[in-house]
Amino acid sequence: MGIISRNMAQQIVDTVKDVCGQNINFIDDKGNIIASTDTERINTFHEIGYKVASTGNTIEVAQDDNFYGTKKGINIPVSYNGKIVAVIGISGDVEEVRKYAYLAQKITDLLIRERELDALGNQKKTRLNYVIRCLISNEAVDPDYLMDTLSENHLSKDSICRVVIVQLNTKYNLNNLFMIQSAITQTFSQIGSAFYRYNYPNEFILIDESDRIMQHKDILKTLADTYSGLLYIGIGSAVNILKSNLSFNAALTSINSRKHITSFIIYDNLDFELILGNISDELKSQYTAKILNNISDSDIGLLTTYYENDMSLQQTSDALYMHKNSVQYKLNRIEKNIGYDPRKFTDAVVLYSAIKLREIL
Repeated sequence: MGIISRNMAQQIVDTVKDVCGQNINFIDDKGNIIASTDTERINTFHEIGYKVASTGNTIEVAQDDNFYGTKKGINIPVSYNGKIVAVIGISGDVEEVRKYAYLAQKITDLLIRERELDALGNQKKTRLNYVIRCLISNEAVDPDYLMDTLSENHLSKDSICRVVIVQLNTKYNLNNLFMIQSAITQTFSQIGSAFYRYNYPNEFILIDESDRIMQHKDILKTLADTYSGLLYIGIGSAVNILKSNLSFNAALTSINSRKHITSFIIYDNLDFELILGNISDELKSQYTAKILNNISDSDIGLLTTYYENDMSLQQTSDALYMHKNSVQYKLNRIEKNIGYDPRKFTDAVVLYSAIKLREIL
């Protein structure tokens, strides 16, 4: 039979017996009883069941022993896509058990349809995962297959989209991982986006129209703020959906350049960080060690404030509650220790870059 397993058939007959109290047989299209509330009848032949499966007609039996392996009762066919796939037989007085036969038929039909929907859902998800993977990695995909998948998700080859990456922080022991993953998918649903996949072990990737993403960016930011430190969200650049790999790389750069500072980053808001985010951790470490190795954390804090205040001695001294002469003295000492003058533009670029790289290590 194939459509209905023996386990499912046994569940059906047990369920219906709980309602009507009569013995139930589940018969395949060859007339064999594959499930029954009377275990002795399992794997035996049911003549009427075979006849019902062959003709598609319900047969009612008023007395026992009229047919081989048959007792009085009702035998009703179960169809799937216009084909008889099983027969349900209920023993007992015909008038009494007729309604239960139709109940068993309905239950079976619902279970078959549920199984079909599950299979369709799994097929659709597999298709979605494949297409998204091809788009973000710029792999070739059959054009018709791609267009059908995009159309199913209200997108087209001309859609201007952004990639959103939600990256879980694997440094944490995420005991509530399921809860966080559920919050992520609920957020996508709230936005109205279903075109996403989960990349094991720590990444969700969403592709949707740029306007929709930017319209609902506050919802994504709320998710990032709620689970700050546990996940990071990067929104990539706006591109034609067929160039989603560019937006994916932009979203990844966004996260890599700012995740030690904030949990929510939009590519459009980055400037100098675009360069820093594409430097390997090894090079970052080498550069920062070379430039900042001979100064203290306190001096680095001073330089950070100095550059945040546009190299203004007055604003820096006010921010640090320090006399201008003290700031000047510390800047002179830094120059002496590392050979870079924080007040000179070209040297300031070197120092500022090292400080920013240190922040994202």
